[in-house]
Amino acid sequence: MRKNMPILSRAKSEEGGFTLVEIAIVGAIISVAAALSVPNFLQMYAKHELYQSTTSLYNRLILARSSAISRNAMIAATPTSAPMGLDTVAFTAPLGPETLPEKIRFITPLPVTPLGFTPRGLSTTPLATQTIQLRSTRDPNLIYSISLMPSGKVTWCRQAINPCVVNERS
Repeated sequence: MRKNMPILSRAKSEEGGFTLVEIAIVGAIISVAAALSVPNFLQMYAKHELYQSTTSLYNRLILARSSAISRNAMIAATPTSAPMGLDTVAFTAPLGPETLPEKIRFITPLPVTPLGFTPRGLSTTPLATQTIQLRSTRDPNLIYSISLMPSGKVTWCRQAINPCVVNERS
């Protein structure tokens, strides 16, 4: 019986595991990988946030045009930029305001007259295209544009151009 005891104790002492040095090396590799991915993640998040805000405002303008036609009434959208607050677009009833997220701002100057649609769905400024540009404060190089054509067509693009012209083929 005594011969079996040393075999059991020797088996326990040879159990595998990680040393503290191995764990520290893996931790350092994970830390370097995380440090390299953070800037890309922040830029990706800024693009996503600006995309969401732009498409939301674009869809609200499309809804405003449809509402003007269906209600046979003029609908206006007035963008306002607060120096330290949230930027908003106030739509006439029944649509209500659209508030942009904290990190998304309008680029001034904003249109002099409110964006709007006549009961026929045309722009309330028949001689000029109106453009609103949105910028991410997380990445100031990201600027998206929304344009309202005199015909009432609303377009948006991922560039800081005035007016925003969308290629019909793509």
